[in-house]
Amino acid sequence: MTQPTSLGNVQALVGSTQGNTYTLERLIHEGGHGALFEAKQIRLGYRCAVRLLSLDPAQRKPLLGALSQQSQIHHPGLMPAVDTMLLGDDKLLIATPLLSGQDLATRVAGQGKLSLAEGLLVLRAMAGALYALHQRGLCHGGLHAKNIFLARFEDVAVDGALGGGQGNLRVCLLDAGLYLAANQQATPADDQAALAKVISDSVSDLPPSLQSILAQAQHPTVSSRFQSLQSLWLAAESSQGRKAVAAQPTALVGVLRLPGSDSRAARWPMLVAAGAFFVLAAVIAVVGLRRTSAPSDEVRVIAKSSAVPEEVTIQLELSPSSAKVFIDGKPVQSPLRLGRSEQPLQLAIEADGYQSVSSRLIPDRDRTVHISLASAQPPEPVESSKKRKSSRKK
Repeated sequence: MTQPTSLGNVQALVGSTQGNTYTLERLIHEGGHGALFEAKQIRLGYRCAVRLLSLDPAQRKPLLGALSQQSQIHHPGLMPAVDTMLLGDDKLLIATPLLSGQDLATRVAGQGKLSLAEGLLVLRAMAGALYALHQRGLCHGGLHAKNIFLARFEDVAVDGALGGGQGNLRVCLLDAGLYLAANQQATPADDQAALAKVISDSVSDLPPSLQSILAQAQHPTVSSRFQSLQSLWLAAESSQGRKAVAAQPTALVGVLRLPGSDSRAARWPMLVAAGAFFVLAAVIAVVGLRRTSAPSDEVRVIAKSSAVPEEVTIQLELSPSSAKVFIDGKPVQSPLRLGRSEQPLQLAIEADGYQSVSSRLIPDRDRTVHISLASAQPPEPVESSKKRKSSRKK
């Protein structure tokens, strides 16, 4: 039986079932936008986040319209509502996916500010999510570190850039459009300024060039800010000496698997694949060099004095961990600190009991490379082979 939905004492609602559908199991938060609960959908059994808020009838249509439009936007950084339900006494129930992880404010409070690389990842994800909303005529309207969520998900791949050794994370935008419930106003320029402030407050080692761009995004005069979140991101990329690229997955670290070869016949597919890879890399490099730079009207600020680091750091994660690393024949230790260059270096990995590997490494950017060596299979003893042949004859 559905219980009353009065928000006078939200803690008393724990254990009740709302709309004959959602059983409220735990109070997560209570604030200006009602109360947020961890809940269980009684028919399918999945857990979700349920928000209960008092809603003026005049604001019902704008809010429900915005939530409906958000549900039609497909973006990895957006968490649209999966269900809405009008309860008694003008109470609105909004159900969204229940995420595992922590918000950005909690992350910074517990572990300190983000590094520049982590901050750029958050900026990229949030700029993309907000831009997707703005393209539909929608706004977030209340962006801060509490509704930027670092959601953990299970994956067979290695940790993501924000994983911290505990799994992959993606950056999600929560509570978009709730400002409509309070009859407030918001614009894309407001979202831009709010995002720039979050990055400025949450990242520890912002270079002066990026600080200048974030300051422009928060300029008191709206017309002096960037035309869009896309323009802001392009400017941020240019300030770091990088070309604008397409969307990147949250898990930025790939796995390099080097298969073993037990016979000469097994080596040919590997050689063919390696040759095809280098041909493809050459084609991509040639096409990339011929591409024209981004239009000047899309990027208002280009930091002329932005300095590109002359040194890159490449972290090698080896299996086995006792493997020895050689660069151009000289032994080195991980992490590798190399001068930034587009010229390939000869990388060799050796370990007792494993097949050695030789490859090329281009020190053009910071990254982590995982290398697993195949076990060396010792030749079968001659005596064992003769005994087996003798038994076959008998």
